[in-house]
Amino acid sequence: METVSLSYDELAERMRITPHSARNLVRRKRWKRTVGNDGKARVSVPFETLAAPSAPPLAAPPVAPSPENESALTIARLEVQIDGLKALVDAERRRADAAEADRDRWHASANRPWWRRFAVSA
Repeated sequence: METVSLSYDELAERMRITPHSARNLVRRKRWKRTVGNDGKARVSVPFETLAAPSAPPLAAPPVAPSPENESALTIARLEVQIDGLKALVDAERRRADAAEADRDRWHASANRPWWRRFAVSA
C-alpha cells in the first residue's frame, strides 16, 4: 500500500477538515506517526484515502433577485420542508403503532392467570 507522509496541518488542508479533526482521524485509523526533521509529527496516510473523490461544496446557482424568483425559491423551500415533515409524521406513526402493539402484548400477558405466565405460550 502506497503512503504519503504529511503533517497534521497538511492533512487537514488536503482533506478540508480542521487540524483537530485530522488528529482524531489519524488516531481512529491508527496511521503510522513519525517525527520529521523539522520536529513536527508526520503521518503516513494511504494514498487511496487522499485520492478518494470528495463531494463538491453545495452552492446555490446564481439567480437574479426578482419577486418571481424569490417566491419560487420560497415555495421550493417550503415543499422540501413539507416532504421532510411528512416523512417525520410517517416515522412517528410507525413508532406509535409498534408501541401500541407492544402495549397490547403486555396487557394480554398481565391479564392471564398467574399460573399461565409460567406455561409455555404458543
